[in-house]
Amino acid sequence: MAERVPRSGYPLWVKLSLLGVPGRNGLWAFVGLSLAAGVACAVYGFRDARFFYLPVPFGMAAVLYWSAIRWVDRFGSWEG
Repeated sequence: MAERVPRSGYPLWVKLSLLGVPGRNGLWAFVGLSLAAGVACAVYGFRDARFFYLPVPFGMAAVLYWSAIRWVDRFGSWEG
């Protein structure tokens, strides 16, 4: 297996996704929260149209967190 990338060598988008998150389980929690917030905004959007477009950024955040999990699983390390 190839050598893992050190944290200082992570891409910027991965570093931003991991910012302040304790680990893999924390990122999975953010994926779930982003999806739940997106669904809640979509449902509430039928009552107040200002909320109808918010599921898009919440969905994008969930994809970004999920992608960061995959990247670290493949190339990085969850340890310290």
